[in-house]
Amino acid sequence: MPMSEAPPEPLVSAARTGSIDAVEALLRFAWPHAFRIAFSIVRDRNVAEDAAQEACAAAFSSIRSLRSSAAFSVWFYRIVVREAFAQERRRKPGPWLSDVPESATPFTSAIVRLDVLRALEKLPPRQRAAVGLYYYAQLSSVEIAEIFGIADSSVRFHLMQARRRLERSLADHRDIGCEIRTRQNAH
Repeated sequence: MPMSEAPPEPLVSAARTGSIDAVEALLRFAWPHAFRIAFSIVRDRNVAEDAAQEACAAAFSSIRSLRSSAAFSVWFYRIVVREAFAQERRRKPGPWLSDVPESATPFTSAIVRLDVLRALEKLPPRQRAAVGLYYYAQLSSVEIAEIFGIADSSVRFHLMQARRRLERSLADHRDIGCEIRTRQNAH
């Protein structure tokens, strides 16, 4: 979840103590974020739904093991990423452009969107996940490192490599490249 949209700690605490209502509310809150992160990795709506469902089931069956309510976002994303990678390994490659929703934006914006999706599709799964967690979920490289179980410097390297690949792929869309560098320089 973007840091500004983390679930309220009292809700997480109530879910940790076994409140069914709190677990259901937390699931409603977390589902869209789980789906978006899974989709950023697998690039297929059906597979992303499966991964998000499995992640939610795993998270909420083990929520009592969560040590701190404040750690929910990183703990939850770790489960989502693990499940998405598992789904990615099991899946047969197929066309992904058919899963791109029709855009109500002008034609030029739709072309840019498709170019961005194509550029993201070319990234290795770990780099796609890092980009999704960093730019969508607004997690720091330290938090992403905790999710992946790797060093912070490795996450920064994955992000640097992903940015370079995306900038090369999107060279015709300078405004997108600037947006990528802006987020990079902000942290």
